Amino acid sequence: MTRVLLIRRDNIGDLILTTPLIKALAAQPGWQVDVLVNSYNGAILDGNPDVARVYRYKKLHHRDAGESAWQVIAERIRTVLDIRRAGYDIAIVAKEAWDKRPLQWATLSGAKRIVALCDAGRPGHPRITDLVPAPEFGSEHLVERLHRLLAPLGIHASPGPLRLFADAGRVAALRAEYGIDGSVPVYALQLSARKVKQRWPVERLAELARRLTASGPCRLVILWSPGAADDPRHPGDDDKAQALVAACPGLPLQPIRTMSLAGLMAAMQLCDQVITADGGAMHVAAGLGKPVVALFGNSNAAAWAPWGVPHEILQTEERDVNAISVDMVFAAHRRLCGVAD
Repeated sequence: MTRVLLIRRDNIGDLILTTPLIKALAAQPGWQVDVLVNSYNGAILDGNPDVARVYRYKKLHHRDAGESAWQVIAERIRTVLDIRRAGYDIAIVAKEAWDKRPLQWATLSGAKRIVALCDAGRPGHPRITDLVPAPEFGSEHLVERLHRLLAPLGIHASPGPLRLFADAGRVAALRAEYGIDGSVPVYALQLSARKVKQRWPVERLAELARRLTASGPCRLVILWSPGAADDPRHPGDDDKAQALVAACPGLPLQPIRTMSLAGLMAAMQLCDQVITADGGAMHVAAGLGKPVVALFGNSNAAAWAPWGVPHEILQTEERDVNAISVDMVFAAHRRLCGVAD
């Protein structure tokens, strides 16, 4: 058996965009793929049949209330020991370009081979046994870039779709709770974005909601990152969601306050299309196979576009979603629905 440790300790979208690479590795006869993630993104791999074992470690700034730094460090040491005992043949730094922290994990694994990417012309590291040069970041999609890690392993495969698995029980429970029976289309409006230039104003979201519901029978599911805007650990958009609902009296809006990644995945599984800014939630939608209207601000759409699903990308010269009009978003929605205005 060839034992592979894949290291992906970054954001939610980064891990989702790594799932085609994981699938390609797991498809090799006699290969076992284990993945090191962090406590924040680990739920992305729940139910994924391509992964044999998931190691979850917690970053210090993600520790729970009342949990000390020493507790987090002790748990991290236990994780290192578990990885070391597993006896990996290959460690893969699944990042657009290697950096020291995932490389430290790869080194601690004791793997015979360490595979990593670097920008063409930039140096590697003595611990990296298989350094893979790649073109300048943004010249290809991240999924395609990560697939370059297969070459030194003798694997030649085109990247497939993203792999995300919503919990069927959670989906059924939400469907029953909110009476979503499939009788009319369900469109998700996802409100939250980490970057300032990816945040579309609530006034335009309200106008879009009015346009969507006036165009035909439908239901709108409202999704957002829960919590207060000033939460230092995970800022949320509870106030924005409340403002949107208050601005749309009488419309068929259903806010669903998802308290976990698993909850977000279940709620999105109910929807026929997702309208969202670029970010982790956009990649969740694509991972579930949903058509996506994607509003891009100052991020690179060539690298981060929804992968493997029908989608419309909206990005202006200003590289700020505030320059995207309601007309533009509504027209993109209609195109994805196959409606010619």
